Amino acid sequence: MSEISKSRLLVSGGSLLLVFQLIVFQRAFDIVENPGVSGTLEDLISGGLLLIATTCIVSGAYLRYQRTSAL
Repeated sequence: MSEISKSRLLVSGGSLLLVFQLIVFQRAFDIVENPGVSGTLEDLISGGLLLIATTCIVSGAYLRYQRTSAL
């Protein structure tokens, strides 16, 4: 797997996780009313998804930057 496809996969996956976190746990667009978990667990899952999404997006952007700066 080339670095460009890894960076695309990381950015795409992170973006998808971010959208999922916004829709389900931040109740954006009023699509999901109740995710079905308790308050503390909801905060923990939401925070974890946000952390993973941010890490994926930043890692993918870094890989893309490294590839373009090496050219």
